[in-house]
Amino acid sequence: MNEQHPSISAVGAHLDEEIAKLARRYYDEEGQPEGRAEEHWLRAERELREQNANGSRGEYAHAEATADATEEAMHLAQ
Repeated sequence: MNEQHPSISAVGAHLDEEIAKLARRYYDEEGQPEGRAEEHWLRAERELREQNANGSRGEYAHAEATADATEEAMHLAQ
């Protein structure tokens, strides 16, 4: 069975929230163009992942590190 721990789901929801906020910022900055939601989402997701890879300790990086630690702890507990 491949169920996720509730804290992992919460971290995933937090990440989606951060991506959504950044995507909305891009949407607003570009004058709220129609039909570009997916482009804005993917751009935000990519940039937040790059921040994490470059060692940025923003909210996204902290949330992803927490998810990784939780998954590892769950694996070790089995």
